[in-house]
Amino acid sequence: MRIGFAWLHNSATEGYWHNGATGGYSAFALFNPIGDYAAVVLMNTTLGPRGSFADVLGQHIGQGFAGKLAISLSD
Repeated sequence: MRIGFAWLHNSATEGYWHNGATGGYSAFALFNPIGDYAAVVLMNTTLGPRGSFADVLGQHIGQGFAGKLAISLSD
């Protein structure tokens, strides 16, 4: 994992992502120039049962775009 210009880089997937939350809102953004996909998740909530739902949903979407078995969204 590396960081540059506030984007986190995953060298295993060559993807970039960033997340954050403030004042009852949360966000997760990702892009992968090699896979040619990107997504942005904006939520009007911050924490769910497993942390930020924007993070969980963003990871789920990214795994689907990458053709991997996506993480479960159910608890």
